[in-house]
Amino acid sequence: MDEPRLMAVDWSGRNSAEQRQAIWLAEVVAGELARLEGGRTRTELIELLIAEADRDPNLIVGFDFAFSLPAWYLQDRQLTPHQLWALLADEALTPAMRRYGLARWMNSPELPFWTTSQAHARLRPEQMFRRTENDMRLPGVQPKSVFQLVGAGQVGRGSLYGMQALHRLAGAGFRIWPFDPPGPPVVVEIFPRILTGPVRKNSPSERERYLEAVPIPPDLRRLAAASEDAFDAAVSAVVMAGGVGELRALPEAPGYEVEGMIWRPHHRVALGTGGRQPQGTYEEP
Repeated sequence: MDEPRLMAVDWSGRNSAEQRQAIWLAEVVAGELARLEGGRTRTELIELLIAEADRDPNLIVGFDFAFSLPAWYLQDRQLTPHQLWALLADEALTPAMRRYGLARWMNSPELPFWTTSQAHARLRPEQMFRRTENDMRLPGVQPKSVFQLVGAGQVGRGSLYGMQALHRLAGAGFRIWPFDPPGPPVVVEIFPRILTGPVRKNSPSERERYLEAVPIPPDLRRLAAASEDAFDAAVSAVVMAGGVGELRALPEAPGYEVEGMIWRPHHRVALGTGGRQPQGTYEEP
């Protein structure tokens, strides 16, 4: 069987003017990083992926945003994940979102989404996170709640835009794991901090030092070191390639069909001689 093409996307919830700088795509072909590109908007990137799958459906794509919301939210509203994505694609998840549109709504959302400490305080701790996010907690790895739409490191905005993208990708024939039976082309959720392991990513010199041990072409290594976004896409793609056997045989994930599940390899993936490895190992919950 031919090796699948592996792509990792460093996604962004930034506004239109900043998307082209923040969104990066990395592709591994035959075990080697062959492409590392920025410069696209979210819409342009999704159009590219659909075109790539039309050309060659043997494709696995990793995205670094939350694929769903905590189960209690969907259960209260009697929504499936696919219905959640469709409502977000229509910008109609809530009455206010329907009136104002998603971008404007995110500045003053209804609970349980929040942009103020007062609104945040109204959520119980157990309401804030998906099971898969709690699974990822390690020293130095503290996931953010998808309900948080403000502050450094927040993932809420990018995730809501990302769920819009999942609706479009599903409509174009992509399988979204673990919500759909696996099969190419398939999309998985990734968490770059888990895949890169410990590294001070906001330091250019630390990125360069880390990448010295990663087996990628010199020109792409320089590009990957140039920004945190390019770095995350490149390293995530290389680690996905190291776990390609597992990605080709994605398992069912009982208990995660509503909230989704972050993929990571069962075994540590060495990134070259002396290279870093993902923190921890994956065990089936």
